[in-house]
Amino acid sequence: MKSCFPRCNRTSRAGVGHLGSSSLAPMQRMPKSHLLTREEKLQVMRNLLKQAPPEEFNEVFNDLRLLVDDDSLMSREAACLWALHNKVYFTPVREEECEVLLTRHNELQENRFLDPQKQVSFKFDHLRKQASDFQAHAQEDKKGEMWRRALYEALNVYVSSHYAEGLCSVFIKDTAVRKILVACIEGHLNRPSAFWNGLWKSEWTVGLTPTSTSAQVTGTIDVHAHYFEDGNIHLTVCKEVSGTLPITSEAQTAQDFVKLVEKADNQLQAGLAEEYQKMNDSHLKAFRRQLPITHSTIDWEKMVTARIVEAPAVR
Repeated sequence: MKSCFPRCNRTSRAGVGHLGSSSLAPMQRMPKSHLLTREEKLQVMRNLLKQAPPEEFNEVFNDLRLLVDDDSLMSREAACLWALHNKVYFTPVREEECEVLLTRHNELQENRFLDPQKQVSFKFDHLRKQASDFQAHAQEDKKGEMWRRALYEALNVYVSSHYAEGLCSVFIKDTAVRKILVACIEGHLNRPSAFWNGLWKSEWTVGLTPTSTSAQVTGTIDVHAHYFEDGNIHLTVCKEVSGTLPITSEAQTAQDFVKLVEKADNQLQAGLAEEYQKMNDSHLKAFRRQLPITHSTIDWEKMVTARIVEAPAVR
């Protein structure tokens, strides 16, 4: 990917950057009458922090802190937005006492979450990413827990073999007419030293009605990629999935569910690979810097520092 895009000055994680003095007019100081108010700054800060790529909230926050230059304003919203970021992107918590994803589905109260597999609740510090104050939290719905555990065990086998550093969690919600199983999957690869990060996550719901012989399944798959070496390139893909599962035993229904998830994942991955090829042959080609006739790249730094030899005047 490095060779596909023209180089530019490095942008910050907050998306504030520039291409160079040759393409932009000199920056002029904004008149005082047009300066943002404190509340307007706060709104801009909120919007930018909500757009922070997965696992990069801290970097975006630090960039904005330098731009805003108002620590009291930054700290006013930091904790709330950091918590939202962790729940939206299914931040994994791996401790000896628990192994679970942070989501809105297992949040018991403010900053306290449930691990249904190990049946414990814990407090989570979103700024330090630390879990503490573990307490036993038994499941009261025994029948529902059988379905939840069967779904988790089947899904965990699939995630462990297909997702790099992947983790899944399954939660159950009981309504007046049916039980709803919510399965969340998260797999990420972060390579900040190579200037890229990536996340593949999905959320699935399975509705179980006591008298029905089938269950409706809906899912959303989200893919995020961020490349930030001498530029700022974001890729975001979202795919909606729906289907129906026959209700048999807990174990068999769980296996059928995993097959549905795997099929949807494979279709999206194949579609992305095909789209990348199309982009490489068309859109990205327009961004490539054409090589000279020698078919070798030019070292511009050497060109700048090279000694200029003047030709003698022709008489």
